[in-house]
Amino acid sequence: MAMRIGEVSRRSGVSARMLRHYETLGLVTPSARGSNGYREYSPSDIGRIFHIEGLRRLGLSLPEVGRLLAEPGFDASALVTDLIAAAHERIETERRLLERLEEIRGLGRSDGESLLGTIDLMRSLESRDVIQRHKAALGSGVDLGVPVESLSRAVLDEAVPNAAGAMRWALAQVGTDAVEPLSTGLRSAEPAVRRNAIRALDEIRRTASADDVAVATAVAVHMREALRDDDLEVMTVAALALGDMRDPVAVPILLEVAMSDEKDIDAAEALAGYFAEVPPAGGANAPSRDEVEVPVDGVEVPVVDGAGAATGEDTGEPTGDSVGASIMAALRERLRSSDAHVRFRVLQVLIEIPDPQAEALLTGLTHDAEQETAETAKAALLRRRSTSTRTGRHR
Repeated sequence: MAMRIGEVSRRSGVSARMLRHYETLGLVTPSARGSNGYREYSPSDIGRIFHIEGLRRLGLSLPEVGRLLAEPGFDASALVTDLIAAAHERIETERRLLERLEEIRGLGRSDGESLLGTIDLMRSLESRDVIQRHKAALGSGVDLGVPVESLSRAVLDEAVPNAAGAMRWALAQVGTDAVEPLSTGLRSAEPAVRRNAIRALDEIRRTASADDVAVATAVAVHMREALRDDDLEVMTVAALALGDMRDPVAVPILLEVAMSDEKDIDAAEALAGYFAEVPPAGGANAPSRDEVEVPVDGVEVPVVDGAGAATGEDTGEPTGDSVGASIMAALRERLRSSDAHVRFRVLQVLIEIPDPQAEALLTGLTHDAEQETAETAKAALLRRRSTSTRTGRHR
């Protein structure tokens, strides 16, 4: 069964932007496009994406990946074998480090040799060799005696994506204790450091269990601060994270991101989340930002305070309906734009929103002057009604 780019991205962990980049480089081309113009990936396309990601994990550059995949003798089974070998190597490294930890605990004291091992890990995190940093990160956690501050510094300074990802994973295992050391990076003058900080904070949030309100609350404080960052990537990551937590303060930025060319689908999905019946942990109890005003084209979105009450004029208890109404008002305003690009972006958001008001606006867009917008709206309505009919039959 073919999948659209958003679903492939969600299920594979490869961003929609990266999938489009792969297409631009000729690494993978969707087998078809739907009547609405969306890319549709077949099982063989998804297999190709697996090959690309697997080769990247083995350290190959994208040009090298392209050349290897183009070779007639490329063996997919050999790639799987190599990935298994690499995974075994990482597991073996962690096993040895775990044994060292258990030995240290059994000694009941920090003898000189054990301390040397900890120092070696810390030095590896600062090594110029990216492989050494990567290996150290995979085995580094608070239980291994590496101070959280040291690992946080390594995360903030790391420039190589693969090593940075391993370090973020290691730091996420620490949980709440890693939040404050990372937050210092948000005050750096270097955008790259701030990006590393916000990504690591988001990793902690996503790694924590769904009912861990303490982590969600601690992270939300700094995510809200990051909404003021002048770096678009930092601001976008923060807005998407807060959107996932159903924090209304992120709505204005999510609307702007949804109108842009990057992360537009992610932002549309985040906005649709505000129409969900049950908010995620930490959403309703996210910490407040005093006297925050978040106008959306003249519509004020209620901001949740620490006790769960909304601030604003006669809003009472914040509900999905009140935030949803603000989002719908902003989308209606944008539909008045003479820019067909803006109207199409609004359409993308409406497609994701499970609400009768969204369906009404979609119906209006079937008469849009721009043919692509009108046809996409018609296709979206057909899918929506078909899904509704199938759901009704199973009730």
